[in-house]
Amino acid sequence: MNYKKTAGYVILLLALAGLLKAGLDIYGDIAPEGRGDQGTVLASGSGHPEGTTELVIYFFEGNAPCPVCEKIRGMTYELFQTDPEKLSLFSIRDVNVEEKGNERYVLELELFSTSVVLVEESEGRIYRWKNLTGVWDLAGDVEAFRYYMLREIEAFQSVGEGR
Repeated sequence: MNYKKTAGYVILLLALAGLLKAGLDIYGDIAPEGRGDQGTVLASGSGHPEGTTELVIYFFEGNAPCPVCEKIRGMTYELFQTDPEKLSLFSIRDVNVEEKGNERYVLELELFSTSVVLVEESEGRIYRWKNLTGVWDLAGDVEAFRYYMLREIEAFQSVGEGR
């Protein structure tokens, strides 16, 4: 029996199992029906703020050029032109996560790529948020993107009003 050959096969099988697991995790995060779109997340131990809160649509990106990211940003900003009454309670902010001081968003909001995130915050503290991962799947369809965004915004607002 050739132990080196057997050990090589075992290592190869473990590597393939690891790749399969990583692929399934990534698929679960980006698939529309996957577990990536888990709904609104409440910040741990945050409670609800005493004062007024602000609703913000954050557009998070890095320094790398990305045509799809620019398209997503453009369609997000366009919502403020086409549906101002539905977005009247929201402001919009661009954040470069690669700039000093913005790394907290990557950790707090569990960002892994360019993202559009709905946030309820007060005095700079985030109380609840939802990463709209579906924007990537809909970047090529303006109407589907608009419908998705407005549906998610309405759901986010209704959860906030239910408290």
